[in-house]
Amino acid sequence: MNPLRIAAFGAYLGSWLVLASAAIVSALPRLRQVSGAVNMGVSAPVLMGTLMQTSAAAIITLSMNSSPLHPESWELVAALLLAPFGAALFVWAIRSAPSDADVLVTVGAYRCLRHPMYLSLFAMLLATGLLASSGMISLAAAACYLVGSKLRIDSEEAELVRKFPIEFPQYRLRTPWRCLPGLW
Repeated sequence: MNPLRIAAFGAYLGSWLVLASAAIVSALPRLRQVSGAVNMGVSAPVLMGTLMQTSAAAIITLSMNSSPLHPESWELVAALLLAPFGAALFVWAIRSAPSDADVLVTVGAYRCLRHPMYLSLFAMLLATGLLASSGMISLAAAACYLVGSKLRIDSEEAELVRKFPIEFPQYRLRTPWRCLPGLW
């Protein structure tokens, strides 16, 4: 058995386990807070963006066939780096955010990126594509995810400007990157 293959798939699966566990643990207190809420107020761009992000994972999943996965060595190395990075960034972003939703988060992971969770999930999507699909399928999935993320981020930032009319523009100047350092 190829040790690089074992390491890459082990890191990948472990990273998903860490990410999912962190998401569940962080969601529990928030679920208790909103359990009595009647209107969650999801906007059309957020809904469309979420559907596109989910579709990105579906593109990869539906392209898989029943034959064994045979990623190249470079794909294994890239997934070995991307998956733990994505999981670690996700955990850092969760730990950086206070439980109080009425506070603009500008510390921890949010000091570097305004939307670090989108990058963490993008890294996991890329790792999945590298291990489980062809290059063209992965590119289509990445494009779908990025368009969905843009829709959501635009909507979220418009809400942040309304909620924090002084603080958010200042934060945006200090932290220019939304989720892809050097690009966007």
